[in-house]
Amino acid sequence: MFSSICAESRAIMRYYAEKYRSQGVELLGKTIEEKGLVEQWLEVEAHNFHPSAYNLTCHVLCPTLLGGSSPDPKVIEESEAKLVKVFNIYEERLSKNKYLAGDFFSLADISHLPFMDYVVNNMGKDYLIKDKKHVSAWWNDISSRPSWNKVLELYKPPI
Repeated sequence: MFSSICAESRAIMRYYAEKYRSQGVELLGKTIEEKGLVEQWLEVEAHNFHPSAYNLTCHVLCPTLLGGSSPDPKVIEESEAKLVKVFNIYEERLSKNKYLAGDFFSLADISHLPFMDYVVNNMGKDYLIKDKKHVSAWWNDISSRPSWNKVLELYKPPI
């Protein structure tokens, strides 16, 4: 069920970005090349970042929801190792671009905000990105946007 919710969430993001693109920032890319890069990095997020960030969050913040009474250290270790690999790829990409899809803020960046916030701010695992200069700068940039801060202000997760 959760993965279908995520797929729907990405579709909803695309829908609203398209519907309101004339009223704000172009989040899908302006050119066909930019749009392709946004889609590429949304796929990277969905298939490489999200699964490990989700597993890490579940096992650290809410292991009882998974049927256990304590976090599974093996899953935590594996998830962190996978995230380090993803962040290494991001570091390379972000050394050449301000944002994942290029030098413009897009849905590719937005899609990372919720679980990056859990990883960096709610679980104290900021050490996963601290030594990555470009990933850290990217995270500081996207997480300090007024719109994201408004989301955090309005939504207080139960975790």
